[in-house]
Amino acid sequence: MSNTVLLVSLVVADFLLIVNLPFRVDYYFLHEHWRFGATVCKLNLFMLSTNRSASVVFLTAIALHRYLKVVRPHHALSRASVRAVTWVAGGLWASILLLNGHLLLAAYPDGSCLSYRLGVKPSALLRWHQALFVLEFFLPLALIVFAIVSIGLKIQRRGLGGQAGPRRAVRVLAVVVTVYTVCFLPSVVFGMASLVAFRLGACPALDLCTQLFHGSLAFTYLNSALDPVLYCFSSPSFLRQVRALLGLTEGRQGSASDESSYQPSARRREATRKMQAVEKL
Repeated sequence: MSNTVLLVSLVVADFLLIVNLPFRVDYYFLHEHWRFGATVCKLNLFMLSTNRSASVVFLTAIALHRYLKVVRPHHALSRASVRAVTWVAGGLWASILLLNGHLLLAAYPDGSCLSYRLGVKPSALLRWHQALFVLEFFLPLALIVFAIVSIGLKIQRRGLGGQAGPRRAVRVLAVVVTVYTVCFLPSVVFGMASLVAFRLGACPALDLCTQLFHGSLAFTYLNSALDPVLYCFSSPSFLRQVRALLGLTEGRQGSASDESSYQPSARRREATRKMQAVEKL
């Protein structure tokens, strides 16, 4: 059930986007004119940035959770209780809110409501926002790649490809990588290209990269639409419950939790004990 805590955190992050997206739609329909006041603008940008950070953080947490379950199933973190994971998720949320709190302090020109102002001399708050934008992409990406490589090596070395738990872990990580790359890579690439064009003084390239950057931000909103795919692959009971709600199958709660798929059967446990005894000899 600890994996459910991480999935619920993703749901909360998606909710932040759903609440604030209509304001952005209105803003762009009016050709980037903000009509709801400075306070609402700050809250809007703060919650959108929090959605992005939380999506990245908890996608990474899900990947590391699968890594622990497959590669280090006997580690203390792998056997952490739901309460402990809830405390960890709460700490992550507190960190996310603090890291994005600068958006509540920034000043925005009248009629404008953009947190990424490219082509202007950056303030200290804007520099931090740009650094966070880049860091929260590459650091989690490194952790996700580490989890994928470690699980792949574990499956190959131990011949676990036929077990349900490792197979599900591979599927979950495949979805995580797809969502992560499609949703966040374009904005990072065009954002960095805009900064380079600004420093080089290449105005035509800056205008093009800026337009592409703001257009690619829409892909970051796409992650909330793709998260249900992750829920489907991550939780064995999710698809079953969805089918039950749609009346396609008979609804019943699975007797085992998400983590149970990683626990071997009695025969498999016995074989594992024999293998460990042979290794000790």
